[in-house]
Amino acid sequence: MKQNFVMPNDSIVHHNATWHPGSVRNAVMDSARKLVESKIPVPPKSFFRKLANEAETLANEAIAEAIASKDEAPVALNIKIAHDLFYNLSDDIFLATENANDPIIAQLAAYFLLNAMDGYNKAIYMDAWNGHPDPEWGTIWGIHQRIRDFTPAFIFKVCMHGDVRFLAVECHAPNRHLPDDPRARLRARTMIVSGLPVIAFSPNEIKTDPDACVSEVNEALVTLAEELLSNPQKYDFRPQTGI
Repeated sequence: MKQNFVMPNDSIVHHNATWHPGSVRNAVMDSARKLVESKIPVPPKSFFRKLANEAETLANEAIAEAIASKDEAPVALNIKIAHDLFYNLSDDIFLATENANDPIIAQLAAYFLLNAMDGYNKAIYMDAWNGHPDPEWGTIWGIHQRIRDFTPAFIFKVCMHGDVRFLAVECHAPNRHLPDDPRARLRARTMIVSGLPVIAFSPNEIKTDPDACVSEVNEALVTLAEELLSNPQKYDFRPQTGI
């Protein structure tokens, strides 16, 4: 059944609009409306409302930190964060949801757009996978991209001066009991497929707490980024237990 999105009068439709409080929230909801009109499989309206509020909060926090800072570097960094949320997020949500073609995958993709990090850099969504050169230092990710002999829901590529590490993420794993300790949970959740580490989430985990799923992926990306920085030798990706 088609969902009806009621848009505020000040909704951003054109990206040459001037920023004002609420602009990022409106842009996200406008993207959701366009997705529904395009008949693309989407998460429920409540999801987009929550996502829009979180994106707006991130933008406002970045602007506040820029205003409060007395140093140029934090000002520039936070203005870039707010700029990207205002100009890029709504388009990326549309493209990622379209490519996901699955409401569960789309939910996790949206939170990757907000918060995916490798500990050093924001992970950048690449709609045209392999359409651009790898960054000298940073992480990129794509949806439903084939790697070796399988096509996971997501593929992350951590890059440093021509050396890379991959991480795949699947979204339709069965529910199972996992340890409470974050690193023990990450180790238990991770499997190796065709030589690649794969983190698997259940649909219920994604719907219940997508932020927690992103945090686990970020922890894995940190491991891979530190591996690239410390030693070119490839290790078992899964966090060690010390035994």
